[in-house]
Amino acid sequence: MKHDLSRRNFIQKSITAGIGLTVINPVLSAVSSEPIVLAKKSRAMATIILPPAPSPAERSAANELASYLYKITGATFPVGTTEEKPKGTLILIGKDLKEPGPESFRIQTQGNNLRLTGFDDAGVEFAVYTFLEKYLGVGWLWPGELGEVVPRNTSLSIPKIDDAQKPDFLWRDRGPGGALWGATSGPTEMHERAQLMGITKEHQEEVSLWERRNKWGGWKVYGGHNIAEIFPPQKYSSSHPEYYAWVNGKRAVPGPDFDHKHGGQVCTTEPGVITTAAEWVNSFYDNHPDYQGVHISMNDSGGFCECDRCRSLDTGKMMGGGGIDAQESKGATARKPIITDRIFTFANQVAELVQKRHPGKYIFCFAYGPMILPPEKITLHPNVVPQYTLWSAYKHANPGLKQEHETIAAAWAKKANLAGIYEYHINGSWPGMHRLTPSYYAQNIRYLRQQGIRLYQTQSGDEFSTNGLNYYVTGKLLWNTSQDENKILADFYEKGFGNSAPAIRRFHERLEKAWIDATRDGHDVTCNSIEDQGLSALFNDELMTNCTNDLDTASATAQTETIRKRVNFFRQGLSYTKLTVNAVTAVKALGANPKKQSVSAALDACLHRQQYVEELKNDYIFPYFWIRYNNEQRSFLPSIAHLQALLDKAEA
Repeated sequence: MKHDLSRRNFIQKSITAGIGLTVINPVLSAVSSEPIVLAKKSRAMATIILPPAPSPAERSAANELASYLYKITGATFPVGTTEEKPKGTLILIGKDLKEPGPESFRIQTQGNNLRLTGFDDAGVEFAVYTFLEKYLGVGWLWPGELGEVVPRNTSLSIPKIDDAQKPDFLWRDRGPGGALWGATSGPTEMHERAQLMGITKEHQEEVSLWERRNKWGGWKVYGGHNIAEIFPPQKYSSSHPEYYAWVNGKRAVPGPDFDHKHGGQVCTTEPGVITTAAEWVNSFYDNHPDYQGVHISMNDSGGFCECDRCRSLDTGKMMGGGGIDAQESKGATARKPIITDRIFTFANQVAELVQKRHPGKYIFCFAYGPMILPPEKITLHPNVVPQYTLWSAYKHANPGLKQEHETIAAAWAKKANLAGIYEYHINGSWPGMHRLTPSYYAQNIRYLRQQGIRLYQTQSGDEFSTNGLNYYVTGKLLWNTSQDENKILADFYEKGFGNSAPAIRRFHERLEKAWIDATRDGHDVTCNSIEDQGLSALFNDELMTNCTNDLDTASATAQTETIRKRVNFFRQGLSYTKLTVNAVTAVKALGANPKKQSVSAALDACLHRQQYVEELKNDYIFPYFWIRYNNEQRSFLPSIAHLQALLDKAEA
């Protein structure tokens, strides 16, 4: 049922919703076309009002509003509650349960007052942040103080406003960041690992705050590749070895070197596996009723069960051909069975058991690798959400890959009552260098929405200096797909860079064009191995020189020191890309029998890159975790220790 948001009476809403604002004078329902004066010559002309018992989120939203109004005008805005029977111009902040649904909000002037109300805590916060951004010119370009844009005006007034919004995507999650820090619990303890590597708590909190201010959020969904959390080997390897996959004629029970993410699969047709998984999910929902979904996805990599029961559910079709199969299997030549039907049969069975105790809750399951294509023999349970792991719109310069991605996404949308997307903005084969494709992410999001897909999650990093525009545009469009990405970008440049905007825009468009040109033929430019081709050709001397010149122009035309610092923020990202290319080039030059001079040059280049990364790891420039992950899990660059040993034995 559609809601007529424009004709509701404020007082009636306040009474029925119980938001504690009913003591306000009925003059609120009057209509005025005169601007509302909020500040005059650094003097507050309004009071911020909360309900009698505000939630922590409502209180935080009010404090954020007061803080930014002070930054804009220099005026201190008092914060009170309706119990104090305030007079004069009021800014009313609180919940209104008659808004259309979760996260929805309304910004409305009534008489000489302003209402910032939301259906829930998130809606209240989004009402405040949207008011600051859309009507007062505040912006959050990237995390941290430097990315914050606050216009200055000692006097402040607003016109008549009636702005009601709700999200186009129910889930807009910029995590879990793969192995960034989103997996904050469970045996992998990624959060703790990130902190051990020097990513501070303050850094993580600042990124999360940036996400909220830009309206990322929505549903709460737990997990990813978490089948090992449901079936930990320390609990079941001895007591129930039959729970684990039958591979090469024996039970593949995980050993002591198991990393809780790769391999270690279970037999999804084993009755005990089904009931144990359902009980684990039920227990999770018992303890976390605020979550809408939980994953029971298989672990990453292979090792799937080969028992007769599991195989009998398969279609008999194989992966390993061209096109999307090759992309998803990373070019592997071995043909592997497609196992979608068996995996989603398992998901269906778990979902059915969970509904008996937690009706309406969802079971999530990744759809990728050997489960990338929709099932053919079964119908999905209405509470099973397939999360199609799209290999990302950053490859959509190639028409063939774009069409295949879209075809698969549309097929899943038709099969499921509710479908989701997991889209790579970064991965272990790409340690945060420039890969700008905001236009393709925008096209992809609109296409997904047209197919009825309303759940979206990225695999992300915190490389805001190099690829922040991807995250910025994605977040805006996930909230409202009707927006024009070109206008979003124009606002980004205008707010943050003033006279330097044309040069900064040219800098980003140059990098985007270079990526598009490098991938148009479908070539997967990666940093998976030092042998991978395309990196040096992509970031060639001409491109690097032109990008540097763009930043020099931007710095020369900057009107303020803050803008110069923002330009330098992008310069630091470009320096990281240059240092990475320099290190790769020097290592590739070693050859089979390197001399001391060439080894010394490679060692110096790699050390320079490493030192730079360590110095700036908490500055939102590059994704520190993904750099470390790439260094340690890939064969992209040799370790410093390896190069030092090579230097010691190399001939002069």
